[in-house]
Amino acid sequence: MMHMRSCMVAAVLISLLGMLYGCAPGKRPFLMVQLCLGDERNLSEFTSMMRSIAQSEGMKFVDGSAETKKDLKVIGAPQHPGPVINMGFDREDGVGLMAGDLGSPDYQVAVGFSEGSNPSGAHAFADRVVSRLKTRWHVETVPAGKGAFPMKTCEKMTEG
Repeated sequence: MMHMRSCMVAAVLISLLGMLYGCAPGKRPFLMVQLCLGDERNLSEFTSMMRSIAQSEGMKFVDGSAETKKDLKVIGAPQHPGPVINMGFDREDGVGLMAGDLGSPDYQVAVGFSEGSNPSGAHAFADRVVSRLKTRWHVETVPAGKGAFPMKTCEKMTEG
């Protein structure tokens, strides 16, 4: 039941993220990574890091978390067990990222990267962002063609 609810919430968030950034229909991220924030303090640090990266890359940071939380309530989505995370940034050429929670109480986040019209620039951008995330958190790459699912390493982190 929890897995189904997490998948539904994740699907809604990914759809909302796509609408937020006007992605072409059917265009999947070329890279998706996951990380476990674990608590509100780490979420705050993650948000600050995302803002900082956007600024250093000359991109506008957008945090749609509060609006997404309201939207989920309006559409009658099941009670969200953790924070609603919906943020990202991109450039005019479509290179950017979107981050969203997986609907779990332990602050799991998936980050998807868009190529836009600049694949080589997008891959270099993704490398910089992932390297920066790895300085603070354990980051796992989602296998190509797969979706983000709850991380076992996150469950272990929050047990102890």
